[in-house]
Amino acid sequence: MSSLKGRRTEISSDYPSCKECYATLVIYPRLLHPEVISEMLGITPTRQNVLGEKITNSQGRTREIEKSGWFLSTENIVFSKDLRDHLDWLLNKIEPSCNVIEKLQCGNEAIMAISCVWHSLVGHGGPVLWPEQMKRMSDLNMEFGLDLLFFED
Repeated sequence: MSSLKGRRTEISSDYPSCKECYATLVIYPRLLHPEVISEMLGITPTRQNVLGEKITNSQGRTREIEKSGWFLSTENIVFSKDLRDHLDWLLNKIEPSCNVIEKLQCGNEAIMAISCVWHSLVGHGGPVLWPEQMKRMSDLNMEFGLDLLFFED
C-alpha cells in the first residue's frame, strides 16, 4: 500500500458503513474449458461452471449450465469490510499471471472483469478505491464493476 499521507479515507477492516463486501475475478471462456483457464493461470478458482453440467440449487431446483465460467472470489476468504483489502488480495493473486491474462484478452479467448459487491450497513456511504487499486486494474486492462446494495430497515 502507498506510504502517502493525507488520504481522506484510511484502510479500515471494520469499514463503518459496510455490512459486507467481496470482489470476484470473472472469466467467461469462449471455447476453453474452465480447467484449462486454471492451468494457464496457475490458480485454482473458488468456483467454476462448465457448459452442459447440471447443478442443483439450495431449493432443490436443477438447471443446466448454459455458459462456462471461471471465478476467483474473496467471499468467505477475506473478512475485511474494506473493499480495498478484497481488491488487493485478488490483484495479488492474479498479477503474477498478467501475461496469461493479456493473452486471453488479446486472443479473444475469454471475456473477463473484476466484479465487486458492496452492501451498505446504514443506507448511505460507499466504498473507496485508492489510485493504487485503480492503476493495478488498469495495468491488467481489467473492467471493474460495482454492485452497490442499500437496504432500509
